[in-house]
Formats: sequence, C-alpha cells, structure tokens
Amino acid sequence: AASSVSCDADFDAWTAPRNPGDELPLATNGGGDNGVLPYSAEPLGDWDKSYKDDGGIQQVHVSLAPQADTPGGLVVSFASSTLASQAGVRFHTSESQDERTAYAKATNYTHTTVANGGRYESPNLYHTLLDAKCTDCTLYYTPFLSESAEAPASGAMADGQRSVRIPALPSAFGGDVDQRFKLALVGDLGQTTNSIQTMQHVTDEEDSIAALLIMGDLSYADNDDNRWDVWGRMFEHVLDHIPMTGLPGNHEIETDDWDGTSFRPYAHRFQNMPNCATCGGFVDPDGGWRANMWHSFDIGSAHIIHVSSYHPYAAGTPQYTWLEEDLASVDRAKTPWIFVNLHAPWYNSNIAHQGEYQSYEVKKAWQPLLCAAGVNIMFAGHVHSYERIFPTCDNSTINAQTGITYINIGDGGNREGLYNHWLPGENGRRGPVWSAFREGSYGHGTLEVFNSTHALWEWHRNLDGDKVTRDSTWVLNYRNGDVGAEEEAAARAAERESAAKEIAAQEQKPSQHQQRSAAVFGISAVVQVGITAYAVTMTVLYMRLRRARRPLTKYENIELDSVEL
Repeated sequence: AASSVSCDADFDAWTAPRNPGDELPLATNGGGDNGVLPYSAEPLGDWDKSYKDDGGIQQVHVSLAPQADTPGGLVVSFASSTLASQAGVRFHTSESQDERTAYAKATNYTHTTVANGGRYESPNLYHTLLDAKCTDCTLYYTPFLSESAEAPASGAMADGQRSVRIPALPSAFGGDVDQRFKLALVGDLGQTTNSIQTMQHVTDEEDSIAALLIMGDLSYADNDDNRWDVWGRMFEHVLDHIPMTGLPGNHEIETDDWDGTSFRPYAHRFQNMPNCATCGGFVDPDGGWRANMWHSFDIGSAHIIHVSSYHPYAAGTPQYTWLEEDLASVDRAKTPWIFVNLHAPWYNSNIAHQGEYQSYEVKKAWQPLLCAAGVNIMFAGHVHSYERIFPTCDNSTINAQTGITYINIGDGGNREGLYNHWLPGENGRRGPVWSAFREGSYGHGTLEVFNSTHALWEWHRNLDGDKVTRDSTWVLNYRNGDVGAEEEAAARAAERESAAKEIAAQEQKPSQHQQRSAAVFGISAVVQVGITAYAVTMTVLYMRLRRARRPLTKYENIELDSVEL
C-alpha cells in the first residue's frame, strides 16, 4: 500500500500563476518502513475545487520535433475550454526579432469509464508545430486563442510570453559529433508530493537540460480524465520551458468502456513527433486523430528511440518493422550514440513485475535487433524503484564493449508507493551478479554526453531532502571506435572526483533530514562513504565474479568466467 500523499490535494504555490523559471515549491519529506519511503505534506485544498476555469489557456507543454529540413522543430501544446478556430502561437527567437505565427491543430475526445462516472469530455487540445529556423537559440512564444483578442493564459507571464531553449544542431543533421549535452530522465511520475519534489530537482538543472524524457505512466489518471487535466496544470510551469517527450506505459492504456479504444487520452494530449511520417501507433476511430506510440528523434550526438511495451511487437508487426528500419537508418559516424526507451524493463531484480510478457517476450523479440545495432543504453520504468544493470547483450555475459547498459527509473513519484523488496543472489550474495546498483527511493536521473565516446549517468534520489547523487557511472561508447586504456582510466578518475565533490558539498550543506534528525545524519554519512568507495567496489565485484565457480539461479544467468567490465 502506498503511503505517499496524493497531490489531488493542491499546494498554494503550485496553483498560483508563476513566471517560467521561478523556483518551484519543495515538498517536505519523512521516513517510512516496510519497503515504502513516504513523503509527508500538508494538503491545502483540492485541485478541482481551487482551480477556476476562466476559458483561457492552460496545460502548456513543449516538445522537440527536429527533422533534417527543420532541425529547430518544436511543438507547443495547450488546452482550453474555449473552442477557437484560429488558435496558435506567435513566436520569435534570440536570432531574429521578426515575429511569426503558426496555427494549431485542434482535437478533443470523449472517454467513457466507470472512474469518470460515465462520459468525460476533454477540453479543446491544441498542438502547434513551429520551425524556429535556428538551433542553439532561445525561442520566445505566446500561445493564443484569437489573433485579435488574446484570452487569458492561466500560468503565463503578464503578457503571455514564455521561452524555451532550442538545442544545438544534432550531429545527424551536420552538427558536432563531440558536442556536449544533458538529458533528464524520469519514470512513473504521477502527481504526488514525491512527484513535485522530483520535478523540483529536475528544474534545479533546467539551464543545462536539453530535454526531459519520461518512461511512461505520466499522470496515473487511471481512467479518471480529470486527473490528466490536474497533471497538466500541476507541471505546466516546468513543461512550458523544458521540452518533454514521453512514451506509453500501462497506465496510459485506459480502455474506453463504450468502444474499446485504448490510449485515447494520452494520444490526444501527446502527439509525439507529429512531423514523423514513418512513426505511428494510434489512429482514433472516432474522428481519425493520429498520434505516435513509437517514434524517434535526434538530440546532440544521440538518436533516441521511444517504443511501446503495450502494442504488438513480434516480427512482421508495424512496430517491429519500424524499429528494425529505424535502427538500420542510423549512421554511427554521424550519430555515435543510440538510446532506446520503453516502459517495461527487460532486466529487473525487484520482486515486483516479475514474469510479465511485456518484459520477457518483447526482450526476446527485440534484443537481437538492438544488440546488432549497437544500442548503448536502454531506459525503462514500471518498477517503482531504481536499478542499474551491467552491460549485457545475450543474457549470459557482462561485456561493456558489446552489451547494452539497462537502467530502470520507475521511481519518479507515483501514488502506488515504492518497491523496495529485492530478489537475493546466489550463496549469500546481496543480489544477482548482473545488478550493478539498486535502491527503492524516489528520484530522477541525468545523462550527460561529453563527446562521441563518453557519457556520465547519475541517479539523484529525493530521500535526503536535497538532491543527492546516489549512483553514477561512465558509459563508454565502444561502438564509435576504440576507447583506449588512457581514456578509460580518465573516465574512472573523473568518476572518483565527482564522488569526492559530492561528499564535500554534502559536508558543507547538510540536508533537510540532517538538520532535523541526528539519526538520519548518520545514515547520510554512511551513504557518503559508500559513494567514495564506489570505484573500489566495482573492482572488488569484478574480482569476485572472476573467481566465482558455482551453479547459478535463474536470476543469475551470467557466465562468471567471461565477465568483462
């Protein structure tokens, strides 16, 4: 049972209109037992009661839509109870003050479910595709419902203008293959006090984040579509200036009781790369609205693929065929990195979500494709905890040169609580040998790509009140040529330096828990020492794996004598 407090409850600071970039409120947190680490907060009212619909613009969010001919592509989406025939966006960039106008495509939907108490009718949902005609620039934009008389915008600045940063030219379109960029990654976000704290920590780095990627289970509306509207308003002040791209999880299925259509609320609210001609997955039988359940895009030197664990996946299906062709289209000389994101993880040592075909059958069908293409990292959600898996590609050997690093980040803040019970390892081991790090805490991750061969992954947990880097590792891209011993040694040294800086920062600035509780201060100190010993632990693990000669359980199907870290 979840102990977290749902943010169906409103917090004053989240409902008040706010300028983009303003500091967001930080939820306070408490401790907990039995596998759940809850956060406490004082609800100050209900969202549905406190929000007053003025007929204006709400639920603004932006997403990147780069293509070869429009590398500065961006989608601005918003909702309104007002039906407007000429809704759109006025915009200009830091490169040009010439104001341009783009008009929106409008949609709405109905959703009949028990949780909705019958038939729900959505607000009008507007999606506007812009071409900034520049990269590595700032785009200033103003959504409108009428060109002649702008309706009030619920969360905007006084004049309705907002801004978003367009990333540098992707290497796939001629940009620098060694450019540096950072992504934020979250899974199973929901709308709780935990969710708010996670997003607060994401915004701490908003000036350096190119995009936020969510691994499914965005709102936990669960067939109550008012919760989608609440979620859109709750995070508007983040998502209107940090580009966000999601993918469908099991909580996005939401099958309509009347006509049996699934994914309808998600598809109407998030089109995902509407300018991608080959992507697909959803066509609404009621009106023909199209959206992409699987799609890909380029940021920096990376090709990022979002696929669905909950659509047909076998060879010959549209999604499989698209994935096979998309992987084959990547020129690794121009695009050194490939990241694949989905919802249901392929490797998972938590006791939760074991034996689901959306994990093991999809893995059986797709892992050969991804390994043959040299995919570097796969991110997943679904399991409400954090776990990083050593790189593997055949479920039998750990090999950083040929394997995919799997990272599960279903710990964004959902209302179902954390999963903190784990499968044991063989002969007293704490866990399976392929599990590099695991912890049941809320948090988020960042992936900073430094160049064509090195990327730094960091997982930041929320438990300490402040954002604390609990796990980090360098991912080396052997698919893009040789990563020499000197480069690898430099990466490890940088990792140790990063850990040392984190410890120093924590010593200078005690966390909220440390200020409130000497006991928790002790726990945090142990964690800090653990981070310092991380590199040594990896070496010890490697030696143990090399020496071990014993039968393996089904959870440890790794040939220990062929481990290459």
